Amino acid sequence: MKRLILGLALVPALSVAETYKDEAVPPALQERVATANAAMEAGGQGPFKAAMISDPTLPTHTLYAPRDIKAATKRGKLPIIAWGNGACRNVGNRFSYFLTEIASHGYLILAIGPVGPKIVEWHLNPEADNPLPPAERLPNSYAAQINDAIDWAIAENARKGSPYFGRLDTKAIGVAGQSCGGLQAIAASADKRVTTSMIWNSGTFASGTRPLAGTGDATKASLKRLHAPTAWITGDESDTAWKNSNADFEAVTHIPAFRAWARGTGHSEVYREPMGGVYAPVAIGWFNWHLKGSKVGRAMFMGADCGLCKNLQWVVKQDKLR
Repeated sequence: MKRLILGLALVPALSVAETYKDEAVPPALQERVATANAAMEAGGQGPFKAAMISDPTLPTHTLYAPRDIKAATKRGKLPIIAWGNGACRNVGNRFSYFLTEIASHGYLILAIGPVGPKIVEWHLNPEADNPLPPAERLPNSYAAQINDAIDWAIAENARKGSPYFGRLDTKAIGVAGQSCGGLQAIAASADKRVTTSMIWNSGTFASGTRPLAGTGDATKASLKRLHAPTAWITGDESDTAWKNSNADFEAVTHIPAFRAWARGTGHSEVYREPMGGVYAPVAIGWFNWHLKGSKVGRAMFMGADCGLCKNLQWVVKQDKLR
């Protein structure tokens, strides 16, 4: 962790807020954004009201966790999820609607990047009117930050005085990310501590293609290093990652794998919807199954009459699950 923080400290002293030009929500989006903000401020729909947290001991990330850790862990320790953002953005509240909802079901989530202005939560392209030239913007994030988040969480679970002391399940660790962040998650999934992975709107490029900046060694060859159950979830054919995600799913033969896409959805719009839209229940079900052993979560994905199988919005490939 020290190595990464020191490396970022060499970047020109620009705050995340200075990287994005905040603006008023357009009238056409005001109702949706207000609903999404209200749901997030309410702490999500799960049994443990969650909050977005900036922790000074982990300034490179943003945390999402139940507001009352002690109460939440009366039912069991919290699994750990490390998250990489779309576009490899180094801003931790980019997926706040989605991640708050998941955290409210009893998870500690560590998203790459500090908290930025509100525009990053609702705007599809928050850098469209960026007042800074590219050379002066904060750097993209890095795949290693996912592994750094895992390091930090495990250390906090062992540190007396930490709010997470003895309250995290360090044997139940998920990694996930969207688009470029999904590639970061693929690279980070080589970590043997990872229990499961979710790759959202993402997939590696053709063999011989140079990996995107910040995604480590996320290539077709890196898929061989996946060792835990992995799900690839996207929008429909309009999603730019649809083909790559299909190809990755077809390429893996050595792990339990799942593939699904939602009709009528694209690459990243869903995450701007209240509570993460149709994607959040899928994430919660998968993590509940693989990180908490939930039979209800398993039933969403397994069997001819699985929950997603019966949902007409979803197209499911489950033949590699076991």
